[in-house]
Amino acid sequence: MKKFLAFARASLLWMLILPYALVFTGAASNQMVLIANHDEFPVMLNPVHLSHLIDSQEDIDRVTATGMIDDTHCVMTKYTHLNALADVFDFHDAIYSIGDGLLMAGYSLQGPLFVAWLALVLYREKQRLQ
Repeated sequence: MKKFLAFARASLLWMLILPYALVFTGAASNQMVLIANHDEFPVMLNPVHLSHLIDSQEDIDRVTATGMIDDTHCVMTKYTHLNALADVFDFHDAIYSIGDGLLMAGYSLQGPLFVAWLALVLYREKQRLQ
């Protein structure tokens, strides 16, 4: 393992692996929440936010009775599991989980880190040839 880590540092391989590690960790986090809650993903909502999210009073009554917002998302309660990893960060346009944040970070870093890696490898090669 030490040899691989030394190789990754020397070849800057970590720059290529990091985005995929973030995507894998985010997806695993979201899957753990789904598995722990029997294919339901808890969302932290208060009644005011719920009324802004859903238009009709009939739908609000249905959500309050069943606890399900749609086919996958449910209202977070003390009986749902892994609430800290569920959708708890409200950014007014959507509610995100830690896993969602890791997925977005991983996807957004793929291109820039590849370009940075390529530039550093070419720079090191140029320095080696001089």
